[in-house]
Formats: sequence, structure tokens, C-alpha cells
Amino acid sequence: MSVPRPLRVLFAGATMIPGWGGGEPVVADLLRKGLQERGVEVVYEASSRRTVPELAALAITPFDAEATRVQEYRRRLRTIRPDVVLAWYDFDCSWVVAAKKERLPVVACVQIWWPTCPVGTHYIEGQGLCDGPSLGKCVRHMAGAPISPNLELPVPNLSPPLALALYSKQWFRPPALGQADAIVVPSEFMASFFRKVGYRRARGIYDAVNAELFRPTPMPDGSKLILYPVARSLQERKGYPHFRAMAEAVRREMPEVRFRVLSHAGDELLEGTPYLTHEQLAEMFRSVYAAVVPGLWPEPFGLVSVEAMASGRPVVAYSTGGVPEVIEDGVSGVLVERGNVEALTRSVLDLLRDPARAARIGAGGRRRVEEKFRYQTMTDAYLRLLREVVPARVDVPVGRAT
Repeated sequence: MSVPRPLRVLFAGATMIPGWGGGEPVVADLLRKGLQERGVEVVYEASSRRTVPELAALAITPFDAEATRVQEYRRRLRTIRPDVVLAWYDFDCSWVVAAKKERLPVVACVQIWWPTCPVGTHYIEGQGLCDGPSLGKCVRHMAGAPISPNLELPVPNLSPPLALALYSKQWFRPPALGQADAIVVPSEFMASFFRKVGYRRARGIYDAVNAELFRPTPMPDGSKLILYPVARSLQERKGYPHFRAMAEAVRREMPEVRFRVLSHAGDELLEGTPYLTHEQLAEMFRSVYAAVVPGLWPEPFGLVSVEAMASGRPVVAYSTGGVPEVIEDGVSGVLVERGNVEALTRSVLDLLRDPARAARIGAGGRRRVEEKFRYQTMTDAYLRLLREVVPARVDVPVGRAT
């Protein structure tokens, strides 16, 4: 009788490139840590960075898997010989296609809206939420708005012919990405939308934090610091203008309150910071009174809110996208109607004037992280999924039941 061999998992994609920005590498690295702690062998395989001409060519071709890349990835897969591929964000779906051609199980790990929105946001600057792609609307949006930052294209907007070419991926992407044995997204809100538009194998697994790194400390004495914990994003969809308007209103009533924005140069109202590592951010939360996350787009999850909650700090956030799955209103944070700056200001002032309530909500946030958002819990959920898609001859550790 043969003995099952240990599981070997390949993490593949542009997300694995050193220095890749955003929350996706953070989540991937925590999942790697969790799997390795359970005896799983994890291999990282970064996609090669694309040159500007390659990115431009990728943007204007309707197909979402490049033949030369698929062949390259197939050669890598034959060398690595994984039992399953976790395909994180890449420039297209070539890793998924390559894995299926090699008859390997593959799970697509999708953290933002790139499969269902040409610019990855489901939000139109100056107009608001977008309920899904349609040709005319998307072409007009791309003609006047920045292209998805994930594509790294150095252009401020796209002419209608180029926008049409990029939009055409919405027709060719589902057959490519849909080959994955599962598509993991970070909230049930996002999974429901994916299933509605045809990605039937979408399922939600919550993102997570290292609760040992982001740990609660007593609420700070002295002056009160309010943090906008969204690094490198001063965009409308992430709510920066609303944070600034809230800060101006609070300052008029409580001049002693301070406000800080991550990765910001700073000005007379808002303190700035350089880019912070996660260790530095965890340290900063010790001096923070509350975090405000006024995102206007349909937030897929909201990792920064979970980091604040893990640190025992109350979070005030707009109720949009997957955020209500993260924050239990009045218990682990405060939810505000999306776009209501007056209510946002009032909620922040209420916390500032009631330190006991702020501390109570901060403690509630930490409890919710312990229950739902530890990286070990995320790892267990992935292991349960992998037991479904990996052949029985491979020994997949058992994830704990929820």
C-alpha cells in the first residue's frame, strides 16, 4: 500500500515579484507561513516583469492568456512538479491555462475586481459605484480615468479604440480563468458577484493578519491621533477626500486632535509618513486612537481595517462591499452610510468624546480578529479547499472545522 506524499504547493504570479505592492503579497506570505507551519512544502515562482511594450501589447489584445507565456510556465511546472498551483495576480490568466494544460489542479486567488472590471475597481471617479461592465460605459470611463495601477501602464487614459480592446478581455477572460478548479476571493460579497457573472466556482475565504504582530495595547494617553491607514492611495474611491473633509470638520470642534495619512508628504492638516513596513505599521498603531477607512468603492474585503482591529483600535468605515462582513457595527467598529461625510464626522467625534466606548469597541475588534481573521484560520480554510481539488494520493493536512 502506497503512502501519500506530503503536499507541494506552488504560489505563482506577479504577486510573488519582490516589492510588489498592495495587500495581496501580505496575504500570500501569511498563507505561505501557515501552510509551512502545517508541514506543507511551498514554492514561490514569480512571473517575470513585463516591459512597457509587453504591457501595452497585453492591454490591446483581447485574449487573456499569452501563448509564449503559457509554454514558458508549462516548462516551469514540469521542473517544479507541484501538486497544486495557487495562481495569484498575474498580468493575465496564463498560469491558470498552463496548469490545466499540464493537468494540474489550480486555484485562482483573486483579491480585487480585475476579472470583472477592465480597470479593477467597479467605481467611476466622480460618479460613484459601478454595477458591472457594459461596453459604452466602460469605454467612456477608460477614456477619462487612469488605467488599473496593476497593469503599470504609464498612460493617464485610453483612447476609445484602445479602451475597446481592453474591454474585449471581458469576453475572453471567463473561459480562461473559469478553468480554475476554484476561484478564491476574500469575502462572500465578492464571491456572490463573481458567481452572478458566471464564475460559478468562486468562493469566499477571508483574508487575515498576523495577530501576534498586530497586537492590542492600552489606548494612548494625551493627544488623540486619527489614522487613515490606506498606503499609497489618495484616490477618490479609497475615500481620501472624505477623510480630509472629516478631519477639517473635527479639527474645528476639537483643535487638539491630530490626523495622519500613510505614505503622504504631510501638510498643515494631515501628518504624513514614509512608506512603512508591516512591522512599522504595527508599531504605529500603538499611538493611534482610531482608524478611519471611508472607502467609496465596493471594497473586496478591507485588510487595513482588520489590522487596526487586531491592534485593539476602533475603526470607523463606510459600509460598502465586503466591509460589513469584517466589522460588526457598534461591537467591533462603527459602520457609516457610504459617502455620508457628516455621519462619518459625527461618528469620529462620538468616539473622541467617549474614550471608554472607543476602548470597548477596540477590544471587540480584537475579539473578532481572534475569531475570524487570524492567518491560521485562513490557512485552515485553504486546506479544506485543497483537500477537494488535490488527488487523494497526496497527503493534505486537515484544516480545522469552523
